[in-house]
Amino acid sequence: MQTRGGATSPAAELARAIYALTLDEVQGDRLTQGHVSVEGAALRLGPRRYALDGIGAIRAVAIGKAAVGMARAAGDALGERLGLGLAVTKLGAGVAVPGFTVLEAAHPTPDATSLAAGMAVAEAVAGSRPGDLTICLLSGGASALAELPAEGVSLEDLAHVTTALLRAGTAIGDLNAVRGCLSSLKCGGLTRLAAPAQVVCLVLSDVLGNPLDVIGSGLCFGAGARPDAARDVLRRHGVWDGCPASVRARLERAPTGSAGATEVRHVIVGDIDTALTAAADAARGLGLRPLIVTNRLQGDAEEAGRRLGALALDLLDPVSHGGYDCLILGGETTATVRGAGLGGRCQVAAATAAAALRSTEGLAVLAAGTDGTDGPTDAAGGLVDGQTALRAEERGLDLEQYLTESDSYHWLQGAGGLIRTGPTHSNVNDLHLVVAASRR
Repeated sequence: MQTRGGATSPAAELARAIYALTLDEVQGDRLTQGHVSVEGAALRLGPRRYALDGIGAIRAVAIGKAAVGMARAAGDALGERLGLGLAVTKLGAGVAVPGFTVLEAAHPTPDATSLAAGMAVAEAVAGSRPGDLTICLLSGGASALAELPAEGVSLEDLAHVTTALLRAGTAIGDLNAVRGCLSSLKCGGLTRLAAPAQVVCLVLSDVLGNPLDVIGSGLCFGAGARPDAARDVLRRHGVWDGCPASVRARLERAPTGSAGATEVRHVIVGDIDTALTAAADAARGLGLRPLIVTNRLQGDAEEAGRRLGALALDLLDPVSHGGYDCLILGGETTATVRGAGLGGRCQVAAATAAAALRSTEGLAVLAAGTDGTDGPTDAAGGLVDGQTALRAEERGLDLEQYLTESDSYHWLQGAGGLIRTGPTHSNVNDLHLVVAASRR
């Protein structure tokens, strides 16, 4: 995977190389290939085999930021046995996939393209007969990309709530708890629409712990509708009072659970641990001694940036980390929007870490999404070193002011710290790297 921008010191170049090699290993097609194959008279999906002579029509629906890659792998495996293929991915990330109709839709806030995609998904799985098989290829981003609002809730109202929760720095689990109650596709909705076909869901997880009711808001998972939990999320984040009347009414009357959904076999094809293992292997291949610190980096993005900076400074002491010169962390932080600026959680963490690294030599910190996007920007995140904050100061860029205005993007842009990849066709949370080149 090609990366552009960011700091260019020896430590930064090492971090960039590790990130690029990791992205190659978590591609949607690469991870899906190992879980879909035709072996003689059987179709293998994950650990199970299904007799082809017992299957009627086969449909494959891929939804998420990794949709085109996952679709390509499924299409290659199924060949002419694939009766219908549909892939829905983020605007700007669509590429042709043989056997699939590819649609692009909005993310992270649903709009008319998301509604069109949701209607296409419903149409694709409708009309199934007993014995048919629907393969759902699910990856992060699906919650916004394909949408059919629940009865009484307009797309505009759903978008209003989504935007308010995003600005409040709501974690993905809480966000999807709300979206799942306001949608006809979520909480097993896709499974119900596909009935009576058998449904198997292959999942590239972007949620820590791989909760099936949260990834993609549980498109195929039928036990997750919790209006009481959704109301609690909205109140905790100060959004309830500003919710449209239709949303409040829906959450006050909607039943708990998702009656009618059938059991679906889910197979996790990749997650943050896949990325962390790949990053460690890449670091070793570059002559570094890596340590995976955590796969659950969460909480406030600024606080995470300060932690990354502190970990970097510790690497200057050969005793602090037992000789390790590359620290690897995975997870998903949150950034509360306070101003009218531009940025994302990884950019906030990288900018904050840059302040801690000011004037140091031989250190670099990378914080970037594995999907190639961070917030509503064209950057994957940030790559900073000891010179980043100095360049910002030389150009009159005050970090505290930019953070107050929620404008980490333009601070990093001015300091030469933004890193870009374009669409990666993957999504397994965020990768954070701390590298000490001077220890090599």
